[in-house]
Amino acid sequence: MPRLLLILTLLGSQCVFGQSLHFGTNRIAPGETLRFTTRVGAKGQAELSRIGMLTATAQGALVLPANCTNLIKPCPLLVVSVPSGGSAISAMPSVTNIALSQGWAVLAADGPRIAADQDTIQFGWAILSSVLDHVARTWPPAKQWPVACAGFSGGAKRSAAVAGAMMKDGWRVIGVFMGGCNEDRASLALQLFQPPPTFKRVPMFLSNGEQDPIADPSQGAAVRESMLRSGFTTIRLESYSGRHQLNKDHLRESLEWFTTSAGVRNR
Repeated sequence: MPRLLLILTLLGSQCVFGQSLHFGTNRIAPGETLRFTTRVGAKGQAELSRIGMLTATAQGALVLPANCTNLIKPCPLLVVSVPSGGSAISAMPSVTNIALSQGWAVLAADGPRIAADQDTIQFGWAILSSVLDHVARTWPPAKQWPVACAGFSGGAKRSAAVAGAMMKDGWRVIGVFMGGCNEDRASLALQLFQPPPTFKRVPMFLSNGEQDPIADPSQGAAVRESMLRSGFTTIRLESYSGRHQLNKDHLRESLEWFTTSAGVRNR
């Protein structure tokens, strides 16, 4: 029996009979956040050298929905991004309840503490890619799961760039949620990471507050126009009555839109 098929068979039988999953040696129960540590991979070594770090580890956090009991069945995965200098793991609770209720798993990654001006898109990707590689090594089927990237404010900008990097790396990105976004980083991702042409067809959801002094609907519209000029074709621009804060109804709508657009049957 081929090795990958054997792995899938063992994982499937474990889930059917035990109704639980293991991430390495750790049991992971739906709804509970599992934290883990991994070394920064090859993609991150140049970034570490740039800021004077010889070695470092990346921290990951993963939470699964109640219906994720069998790795053979794809589980949509929401990857959380935050502004430079922030903690994506600490930001997970802001989206976890919505994601879990929609049948999505949530993943976040943090690196070593560095100054905000050193925490560039490239450095953030170096950390996140190390965590993603660890997940894919531990659970090979996860590399085929549908993925969405999400963030608010600076995290929204970063999520657009991360999506391009993930597609370049072979992940199946089906959507990007950008809340409170006032700058087009999806177009920048085209230059930085050179993702496949399908990146321009990924659904992008822009969510802006009508009373937001930082990123109001007019600024969201400017982001949309910039993305259209770059060739992006599937963009929703939505507004809500509120200031600079995550709109959870829009997050829920975006996740539903992503799965519908991709034809994903969410378990």
